[in-house]
Amino acid sequence: MQIDYPDYEIIIINDASSDRTLELLVENFELVEVPYDIAMRVPSKPIKRVLKSTNPKFSKLVVVDKERGGRKSDGSNAGINVCSNKYFVCTDVDCIIEPMALYRMMWLVVNSHVPIIGVSATMLMSNGCVVGDGRVVEAHVPKSPLPMFQQLEYMRSFLIGKLGWSAINALPNISGGFGLFDTDVVVKSGGYDNTSMAEDVDMLLRMVTYMKNSGQPFRIAQVPKICCWTEGPSSIKALYRQRVRWARGLFEIISNHRKLFFRSHYGPIGAFTLPYIFLFEFMAPILELGGYIFMVWLIIIGGVNWDSAFVIFAMIYSFTVLMTFFLLYFDYSIEAVPWYSRSKSYWHLIFAALIEPFVYHPFVSYCANVGYFQYIKGTTAVWKPIARKGVQKKKT
Repeated sequence: MQIDYPDYEIIIINDASSDRTLELLVENFELVEVPYDIAMRVPSKPIKRVLKSTNPKFSKLVVVDKERGGRKSDGSNAGINVCSNKYFVCTDVDCIIEPMALYRMMWLVVNSHVPIIGVSATMLMSNGCVVGDGRVVEAHVPKSPLPMFQQLEYMRSFLIGKLGWSAINALPNISGGFGLFDTDVVVKSGGYDNTSMAEDVDMLLRMVTYMKNSGQPFRIAQVPKICCWTEGPSSIKALYRQRVRWARGLFEIISNHRKLFFRSHYGPIGAFTLPYIFLFEFMAPILELGGYIFMVWLIIIGGVNWDSAFVIFAMIYSFTVLMTFFLLYFDYSIEAVPWYSRSKSYWHLIFAALIEPFVYHPFVSYCANVGYFQYIKGTTAVWKPIARKGVQKKKT
């Protein structure tokens, strides 16, 4: 409610929560049931009722109480059915939104000569940040190792990967944590798929397919400035579940959208992005696992040329670290996170970059291979919530 933007509504979806979520909303925001004409434009479980506040202070708030769908995608579709605006932003309940986030996203929309169907926003870890009145008042690099490694991942993804793909209109993904979409295009593309483990990527690719097949020009943009803070998994167990699920989702995307591969009809995403994802993101964990196994075998039989091995390792390690150093300098120069301490925070990230290839990356690769194996085996996918520790509250 503290977002700095003149015209927007907030739609909260209560997906048959088992705690006191709805009761607390009713009590704190003076909610009452109101008549509402809902057109089921995309599939979702039935909506039981819609509530709004009797207090004009909370006039932007709409609460949707629906039957249990079990996944975020079903709740998101219910929100789309209630949404009355041309664009909507999908976010998570644990996300902390920057006050200027909508301005930063809509600035790209209104200044584009080509219709924009989606905007990806830069997200970083809220772990370690101090929050007051629903805003991040002190931005800090996460103190725990796992969220710190994830911070580097997010920075590489948003400030190098997605920003680069956006420059050639080849962005393959808008994060489900915080992203803006053209409501009409989403509806015509079928909304979120409730059976998908990667519903955000799946929907964007279907939007691209729809726009290309109908011959309409479009763009998908990326905001380089921080728009949203999200809490990353801080335990090995939670991170393992998340990355296994992501890997299953990637395998699913590769399988379900293979018709787009190497097809110039679908623009840069079909011609470049998806083949790249297949070779360098999907295949990489498999090749790494094979490399580890082969290396162990060579050591056993004495077949390693150690001088060459050390030179190759030094080259790969140096490239990885230098890429991260460039990323941190880029972040510093554009002030993507203007509140970071200009010394201490960046030294923490540099230290994490030095040890990440030995600790964090092998674990993530292992999780990916587990996810692939589960997908091939046909293990039933179960969506489990990630335990959150919450953020540090500002002392009053």
